[in-house]
Amino acid sequence: MSTSTRRPGSRDWLRAATSRRMLVLLLVVAVVAGVCTQLGFWQLERAGIRGERTLEATREELLAAPAVPLEDVLAPQTAFTAGHFGRRVSLEGRFDAAQQVLVPGREVEGEEATLVVTAFHVEGGPHDGAIMPVLRGWFPGAVTELLEAGGGVRVTAPPPPAGRIEVVGMLSDSEAAGQAGLPEGFAGGISAGELAQEWGTPMYSAYLVLEEPAQQGLSPAPSPVEGLDADPNLQSLAYAVEWWAFALFAVVFWLKVLRDDVRERRLVEAVRVAAPPPEPPAN
Repeated sequence: MSTSTRRPGSRDWLRAATSRRMLVLLLVVAVVAGVCTQLGFWQLERAGIRGERTLEATREELLAAPAVPLEDVLAPQTAFTAGHFGRRVSLEGRFDAAQQVLVPGREVEGEEATLVVTAFHVEGGPHDGAIMPVLRGWFPGAVTELLEAGGGVRVTAPPPPAGRIEVVGMLSDSEAAGQAGLPEGFAGGISAGELAQEWGTPMYSAYLVLEEPAQQGLSPAPSPVEGLDADPNLQSLAYAVEWWAFALFAVVFWLKVLRDDVRERRLVEAVRVAAPPPEPPAN
């Protein structure tokens, strides 16, 4: 095989990589890549901080917003969107004590809680007769253990206010269907679809977390906005990715220079080997 076609071996790469020129370039690349990597992590941290600040501002805005009539925000049998979440609304009508479910197995303030959800029938306005599931509050107790043990569990909650009233609360999106096979009067989640099958329609595709009034024996349910998670700031996140891309580019650049250096060395060596020997001087 001709020497000119031999592929560079590990010794060629090692010799080129340990040359003074490549070692100096490697030092520069290591510094640049290290700085870019640290700047990327700094931007990632800022993305989280800015996300938390945005979330806190959103929470404060939703909590401070005045209540508006529900009919101006959401109609029954329509899709619930992100723009509806956490809106403070008011509506008038009556609670139906016969249409009530208990949702066990939740945790509030570090203890097991059972949520109390009651049907609220709207009276008057364009949505007269529509049903809004209302989370009236919660009470403590290991109801889940009693349900798993069986034996005819009897758990009751304070009755809702009677007569026509106005309620104010925050909208939250309907939950997925929860655990099946629970005794009558219990539900695994606050699912508008499941409740519509029991309570009838038209039903709102949301539920209301009640602010007022509060019944004795029930603790106010946490505001739905307290469960929001912060999303990282997209601009800072993009900057973080850019800095990491710069760090990767610096490493790739050094490898490319190393490859070109090895090729150049091999080419010089091939030309030297292929060159004809010098002719002896003529007498």
